[in-house]
Amino acid sequence: MQKRGVGRPRDGDPAETRRGILLAAEESFATSGFVGATTRQVAARAGVNVATLHYHFGNKEKLYRAVLDATAMGDVPISGKGKAPAERLSSVVETLWDFGAAHPSLARLSLLHRLAGPASAAEVPEDSRAALLTRTLADMDVKTPFPPREAARVILAFLDSALVASESEQGLDEARSSAAASASRAGVVAAALRVSGLA
Repeated sequence: MQKRGVGRPRDGDPAETRRGILLAAEESFATSGFVGATTRQVAARAGVNVATLHYHFGNKEKLYRAVLDATAMGDVPISGKGKAPAERLSSVVETLWDFGAAHPSLARLSLLHRLAGPASAAEVPEDSRAALLTRTLADMDVKTPFPPREAARVILAFLDSALVASESEQGLDEARSSAAASASRAGVVAAALRVSGLA
């Protein structure tokens, strides 16, 4: 009889098991943050035991980093080329709004990480949204009040906060929910223009 490592999956597709754990962890961390989520909760949500979770990710912090890496590195569609600076930035922020609305856990994860992520996970690679905003701000031929990277971080904080708030209004009737989302989107664009010195 061959000896197995503790927590090693006995059958099934290891890649599928890993994806299932990542999805469950994304939901748990987006709901409870790093501090509130536990590996037991994640394992139960994924339908695996804790040993299997540790086999694939090592510990809670490595799992958290894998979730941040997976969500933050999504492909953001590029927009806003060849327009005046205010139009270009508005277009990019609107694109980021649409991207965030399509990936609802991203805004929560981003905010919770800023508020209560583990100190050692602070060096998570810059997410693709921040990189796009930083490039957009740096490429504009205008003097901004903040360095592009700092302005991008502030804009993302506004964006993520508004996306989380608009998500909580999903229970309203469709017309009111759509109007609230449009107003929030317009508010984030206006805030981005102010932060960048374009308004």
